[in-house]
Order: sequence, then C-alpha cells, then structure tokens
Amino acid sequence: MRKLAVALALASTALASPALARDDSWYVGVEGGVMLVEDLSLDIGTAANAATVNHDYGYDVGGVVGYDFGGFRAEVEVAYRQASSDFINVTGAAIPSSALALATFRGTTPTNGSVNALSFMLNGMLDFGEDDGLQGFVGAGAGVARSGVTNVFANPAWLDDSDTGFAWQVIAGVRAPLTHNIDAGLRYRFFNADNVDLVDRLGRNVGTRVRTHSLMGTLTYNFGEPPAPPPPPVVAPPP
Repeated sequence: MRKLAVALALASTALASPALARDDSWYVGVEGGVMLVEDLSLDIGTAANAATVNHDYGYDVGGVVGYDFGGFRAEVEVAYRQASSDFINVTGAAIPSSALALATFRGTTPTNGSVNALSFMLNGMLDFGEDDGLQGFVGAGAGVARSGVTNVFANPAWLDDSDTGFAWQVIAGVRAPLTHNIDAGLRYRFFNADNVDLVDRLGRNVGTRVRTHSLMGTLTYNFGEPPAPPPPPVVAPPP
C-alpha cells in the first residue's frame, strides 16, 4: 500500500508540472541559409514567355517575433533574399544589347543581374512532438513583398525595376531546445510572389513571378520562465 501511495503522489506531481519556457510566452528568432530561385519567366510587352532567367544559388535571411500558445504559434517575420543571375534565354521579344538600344539580342547569353525580395509576413505554425526533445512543425504565411529584378547587358541596364505586391509562403522544419530558453532548428521555406509587374528601359511592361526554396538554420530565444523543480512527494508515515 505504501508503494502505491508513493507512485500516485509522483504521478500527480508530474501531471501538475508547469509548461516549458517556450509555452504561453513571447519569443524572438533569427534565420539564415541558402536559397534556390526557380527560373524567372518574363512576359515582355505583348510577348508571353519571351525570356527565361536562370540564377545561381543565393541567400535568405530574416527575423521573427512571435507568441507560442502551446501547440500553435503566431509570428511576424521580416526576411530578405537575393541571388545573382547566371544567364538569360531570349526567345520572344528582343531586348537591347547596347546602351543606345541600337542592337537587339535573341538567344542565350550570360548576365550579371540579380533577383531579390524583401518580405513582411504573418505566419501561423503548428508544432508536433514533445517540447523537451526534437519537435517538428509546419506552417504558412501571407503578407507583402518588394521584389526586384535586374538584368545588365550595358550601362544603363536593360531591366532594373521592382514591384510591391501580395506574397505567400509555406514552411516546415524541426527544432530542439539547447537550454530552457534557447532553441536551435532547421527550416525549409517555399516563397511565392506572383504578378510582379516591371518596366524595362524601352518602356515595355515586363511581368514575372518570384519563387524561391530556402533551407535555413534558426536560433530562437523564448521569454518564458523555465519550469520550477517539482516539490518532493508527501508520503504518509507508516501506521
């Protein structure tokens, strides 16, 4: 009977243990890593899919401020991503290849431009797994992004413009606590900004979309208090 009483006391203490530092608290985090840009398909003037721009690997960095409700998190994110252009393949409307636009170009040629996007997003995240170990999460976000595209063939550039519009993203990753307040993790992010409307040096409308895939390391600080050690169980003295 005494062993049963001790076991029941320990079980009730475990059930009454407080949440870890990340639950029901604010947190801040930073993230950064490598990014892959999907080829940009450019509509130039009235010519749809007139050119395609390929890019090298780039980088993606950002920061978040959020609140952990326990199983669900809401966060505000600011991020910036950029990658250098590798080459452009022009199949439709010709583009100027000189500063005076006296010559035009079709075909494939290297280019030293870039693509970038500054985004402000509101994310919702669902957590899976125990708080005191490796934990997975999935989420999505929506907001606005300032997307810019530059493709340089001469001075001045043929295309150097940016546009602000709606953007969305999906997120998945894992995280684990390093201490009661600090988490480290790995995050994948797919970012999409449709209907990026630009204007080239000749005054023609250039339409495209920016899609990126990022793999980033994360570091998060949780402002919650670490759990207090449980009190020792009270065991009645033997009769």
